[in-house]
Amino acid sequence: MTWGQTSSFLAVALLCAAVPAVAMAQNTETDLVFAVTTDYSVSGSCSSIDVLPMWGVETALASVHSDAIARVHDGLVYVVNRLYADNIQVLDPADGFSTVRQFSVGPGTNPKDIAFVSDTRAYVTRYETPWMLEVDPTTGAITDSIDLSVFADADGLPEPATMAVVGDRLFVGVQRIDRDDYWLPVAPSWLAVIDAESNTLVDVDPGTPGMQGIELTGTNPYTDMLVGEDGTTLYVGESGAWNALDGGIEAVDTTTLTATGFVITENELGGNLEDFTLPLNGRAHAAVSIMSPAESYCVAFDWDAGELIETVWRPGEWSVPDVELHEGTGQLFVADRTYAAPGVRVFDAATGTQLAGLLSVGLPPHDLVPLGDAVTGVPDAVAGATDDPAAARLVATPTPSHGDVGLILTGVDRERAGGATIRIHDLAGRLVRELVVDRTGAAVWDCRDTVGRRAACGVYFARALGPGRVVGARIVLIR
Repeated sequence: MTWGQTSSFLAVALLCAAVPAVAMAQNTETDLVFAVTTDYSVSGSCSSIDVLPMWGVETALASVHSDAIARVHDGLVYVVNRLYADNIQVLDPADGFSTVRQFSVGPGTNPKDIAFVSDTRAYVTRYETPWMLEVDPTTGAITDSIDLSVFADADGLPEPATMAVVGDRLFVGVQRIDRDDYWLPVAPSWLAVIDAESNTLVDVDPGTPGMQGIELTGTNPYTDMLVGEDGTTLYVGESGAWNALDGGIEAVDTTTLTATGFVITENELGGNLEDFTLPLNGRAHAAVSIMSPAESYCVAFDWDAGELIETVWRPGEWSVPDVELHEGTGQLFVADRTYAAPGVRVFDAATGTQLAGLLSVGLPPHDLVPLGDAVTGVPDAVAGATDDPAAARLVATPTPSHGDVGLILTGVDRERAGGATIRIHDLAGRLVRELVVDRTGAAVWDCRDTVGRRAACGVYFARALGPGRVVGARIVLIR
């Protein structure tokens, strides 16, 4: 490497170090993506996927119902076994995902979600009754119930589904499905607001007769509800009628208890909304579906502009039920139920480049949940650090490259970055080279392996494995 190249790399490293630094979070032992898999008939199981190359998979961790979703709280996985099972199954990742307890939420009630306000208080929505439950998740004991019948449509059922906790309030998506009219949503759809301290409904519009929830712009709040970075904005996926592009992702202000309109519409996304992610550097993703031909697929969109960017994965079948962002590594995990070859695919969330797949997870995947996000457990703050662990990045430059590649840790304190280890793996996950970051936050890979052989052309992955949070970069070598 020439002195001019070295100076250029050092200049970039010093410039990046001038950015406010961040205390890198400690990597946990449970940085996995948990997958609920099912044949949608009689069998359900679950698997785990390592978030780092070579994306190791462990299958058949536990048997679950064929209609199940998963939630994570305090290091445990809570599987909501739905229709005809009607129970919550608690798995402990630290004990090989063994079932540590399992409790009924009422026969024939069809639970839809579980949300936590503390280690001993959780709420369960149930589709076949207007009564939702408060439970003690440590024992399974039912401790209270809340009547949501005020939000029901003519069939007497409000169909409460997904939930989110913001502060001391619980927000419940009320779908209001007309079972006598092809299960179409009845306008308006609501978010019921519950005071979690008193377990009472909050009337968001006392001036209007009756109990009022937050009226949504669209109908059918179908997807998971996600809390934004500000901690107060709630994003709700509204799927509307499945035969029309009439929904979208809506922002809800949880301080004023008002819906503020769509971030992006189904019309712009090009399909009915099945799932979505929050943005990473302005780019977000959604799983959408169309009825003719019957397909579901993954798209990327510009969160701020509310515009479609590109189709990321479209296998041509009704096969993409879920997408999940692993923010700590900047990866997008996509559930792919393609009949001939189901599994999970991993993409670079910033570019849409496929990094791994197809990863077989046993049965076809249905629900993906990050278990640990490589951004938790922040150690003692360092001078000049920010409160944003996600600021840490590993930058590879230039790429593609036919010569040396500079690797620069940005958004971290230089003294903490010095001594960090960068490991470079090939596509098969084999270790090619290990480098040590210098005091400027930089390292240089001369594109040779541990015994000095020139690395072949192709794609490689660099991962900074310490101190703390795992960050990565993609490298392309060309001739």
